[in-house]
Amino acid sequence: MPRFVLVSRAHRALALLVGLAALGAGVLGVLRWFEGARGREAEDKAALERALAAAPDDARLHHRLGQWEQFSLADGDFQQALAHFRRATELNPHESAYWLDLADAWLLAGDAAAAEAAAQEALQVDPRTPRTLWRVGNFWLRTAEPARAFPYFRRVLETDPQLTPLVVQVCHRTFRDPEILVRELLPPEPPFLLAYLRQLVREGEAEAPAAVRVWEKLVETGRPFEARDVLFYLDYMIRTRHLPEAVKAWGDLRRRGLLPGPAASPELLHNPDLGAPILGGGFDWRIEPVAHVSVSLGPGRRGERPPAVVIRFSGEVNLHYRGFYQYAVVEPNRRYRFQAWLRTDNITTESGPRLEVADVYGGGRVLARSPGMVGTSEWAPEEVEFASGPETRLVRVGLTRLPSRRLGGEIRGVVLAGEFSLQPLRGR
Repeated sequence: MPRFVLVSRAHRALALLVGLAALGAGVLGVLRWFEGARGREAEDKAALERALAAAPDDARLHHRLGQWEQFSLADGDFQQALAHFRRATELNPHESAYWLDLADAWLLAGDAAAAEAAAQEALQVDPRTPRTLWRVGNFWLRTAEPARAFPYFRRVLETDPQLTPLVVQVCHRTFRDPEILVRELLPPEPPFLLAYLRQLVREGEAEAPAAVRVWEKLVETGRPFEARDVLFYLDYMIRTRHLPEAVKAWGDLRRRGLLPGPAASPELLHNPDLGAPILGGGFDWRIEPVAHVSVSLGPGRRGERPPAVVIRFSGEVNLHYRGFYQYAVVEPNRRYRFQAWLRTDNITTESGPRLEVADVYGGGRVLARSPGMVGTSEWAPEEVEFASGPETRLVRVGLTRLPSRRLGGEIRGVVLAGEFSLQPLRGR
């Protein structure tokens, strides 16, 4: 078997650190190695050698000296590190950490057979704890046979599911293949597949195709999960403009009974009467927290059902409010009507709350606004008509309040809104 020998002490130490970083080892990996290395660099080697002279059969001291020699970028001696690690395992063969450090050292020295033998000894000593399984898995990822890591990482997941995010991060960055990870690593259960989905979302837009495949696997399991658990995926698809995939995922939730049935056609809004719990993501209503504004649900114009959204302005700031809205899918080059019932109570400025429609993927271009409502008013219908552009696919509909241009334009008062509707106009 070919041997790759790192001739520089600094290169050997850095190779282990950089290799772990490339795997995305996070807190359990890079930071522990780096902090340990930095601490060992500062440790007095002479003191360790004096202690070892007084207790030459102390495995712990041999192990510490081996770490010092391996990680000291200036004065370390890699051959001495190997010798100390080997002696530590001879004196105390029942400590898995000694065998694992020896395995890493042999791997960096280019002796794959010796490295594998040391890793197997670690498993003989400690075949079950997540720490040992994690390190053996990482060991295999750094070899020419990275797929041999899967059994150990899978046992990590079974033993300590809280480590799932870290395991999927490391394995995804090594393999970049969701089919392999779903088949070889992840149990077919929602918590594990959702952890993988979250990792893909964190990786950015480029991972959208992989995220779609993992979503399909999640749906295929037929195992239960909550709609709120997957809103991050829907929002990611919307944000990255994978609108057909987002619409399909929303339909998957509805088919699984996780969403109320769609409103009667041709209604385009989800939960238009606010009768279902507001999810705050996907294609449901969203309530964004805004300073000096409180939002709740209260009685609508016909009593408790259907309810209305109640938005209270504190009177402290002259703000641009756009905190209650929903994303809705539309067709290009069509006309639509957005409407709702509104009531106001003591809105104090000339710029009051109003309906607004904006083109989400068109830079937020406003397609329509109703007149602002001020003062106190009874329940009344408000509506706006708008035309979608040739590229318009997604609109944002909701309530807005534009900043006042007058001195003392801080807004105080309450607006109530309910019985929303968004429908295409026939023949137009």
